[in-house]
Amino acid sequence: MGNCKSVDEIKSLLSSKKTTDVRKAAKFLQKNLMPELEDFVIDALQNELLRNQKSWETKCELIHCIGINDYKKATPFLECVANINEEFDTITNVAGRALIRVKRKDKSDVSELLKRLSTMGYSLGYGMLDALGYDKMQPNNEDIKTIIDAVWDFGKNIGKGFCDPRYGLVAACAGWEPSLVRDFLLHCIATGDVPVKYVAENSLKGKYVKLR
Repeated sequence: MGNCKSVDEIKSLLSSKKTTDVRKAAKFLQKNLMPELEDFVIDALQNELLRNQKSWETKCELIHCIGINDYKKATPFLECVANINEEFDTITNVAGRALIRVKRKDKSDVSELLKRLSTMGYSLGYGMLDALGYDKMQPNNEDIKTIIDAVWDFGKNIGKGFCDPRYGLVAACAGWEPSLVRDFLLHCIATGDVPVKYVAENSLKGKYVKLR
């Protein structure tokens, strides 16, 4: 991808009939923001949605690209995925993170998460909570309390083989008022999930860590 730098080159990849080309473009746009390609990315996603299920990875990369580039025209699609709220679905997970990004006014705005706290399934919640940590969001203290109370045991009964969906939230706690997050972080450490335990221990010290 080192040679793919021009807008025309990325447009060509996005319009390619090869899903691998489209995926390359999406990954490039995650690191090189091009607001002028919003329509092309959305068109590429629509085309991928018509492909067979084998292109799920490309769909996810495009949705991730949409969130990072703040392509707001994709909001209706992301809301549709969120409303379907499929319990165990990778696309729903990625769409949850992207939805937070395109709907927020700034990095203190968690209104979309608050709206869905009581209804979000595992995948949607996992994605939305990830946005908090990956973007180091800073909600107000009242919203922090509401979120932590709502997801205190989120994912508790999911079963073995599934990641703890509170990972992103635990990471975000590093930058929040210590007195509001201490008990929650200790609770997460006690649940035994290795990645969450590592992040929680650092968050207790007020340290952000590189996320997976």
